[in-house]
Amino acid sequence: MEQQQPYSNALLENSQAASLAAQSNQSQGAAQQQQYYVEEAERTLAEAQLECEKTLNKIYHKLKQDILIPTDDGRMQWESIAVTERILSDGGVNKIMQVIESYVNKETLLSNFSEIKINERMLAFCNALNSNIYMKYKQYFRTPTIEECREILEQEIQEKVETMQTSIEMFGGVADVSKLKQQVMETFGESLEDEIARIMEVRLSENLREYELLFTQLKHIVEAIHNRAWKGEERGSLRRHMNFSEVVGTQPPQPKTGGLFKWTGR
Repeated sequence: MEQQQPYSNALLENSQAASLAAQSNQSQGAAQQQQYYVEEAERTLAEAQLECEKTLNKIYHKLKQDILIPTDDGRMQWESIAVTERILSDGGVNKIMQVIESYVNKETLLSNFSEIKINERMLAFCNALNSNIYMKYKQYFRTPTIEECREILEQEIQEKVETMQTSIEMFGGVADVSKLKQQVMETFGESLEDEIARIMEVRLSENLREYELLFTQLKHIVEAIHNRAWKGEERGSLRRHMNFSEVVGTQPPQPKTGGLFKWTGR
């Protein structure tokens, strides 16, 4: 029995060494897994914080005057309106988006602007966009087509005929709609082309009246992006998140203590 004791001690020591090695490997694996999750969370947070595609996509739909409607599954999706109801042309939307993309981006978010610099950039943005649109408003704003003007003119003629018909019938007369329409058409004479040109100008003027509200919305979005870059706030926020993640990631996992039959009530 005395000769078996060193052999038993060796077995015990080997068992303890193997147990410690297993615990060490387990701790290292847990630490690596935790570090991986921290890095993934950090990357996801940075991408979400600097992500501008959703903002640009929303601006694009706003410029095209698309509307949000609920779907059957409770989500919201953009739906296009009729082309005839839009105030901007497709070329105008693209030109404005090119300007907006130079301001709404992660480079702007990661900048370090003073309040004076932000005001200077906003003034330059407003003046440049306003001047360009003012000088090229026919390229930015949508003008109705000849066919659309014809439909509008026909509707105006129909409304005049109905007004004259109502007036005649109110005094007990009988209105001849075809003659009334002919009478209205004769008032135009050979100036139908002038009427179509008038309708084009009127509709273009109506679209121009919408510009102030549209410009105000764009200015607020660009201003909000610049305010996030005030004194490097966005960059500082990312740095604070990274430092916190590094602290959390470097903390080793706490090993479990106690055996299977350790009492915890004392």
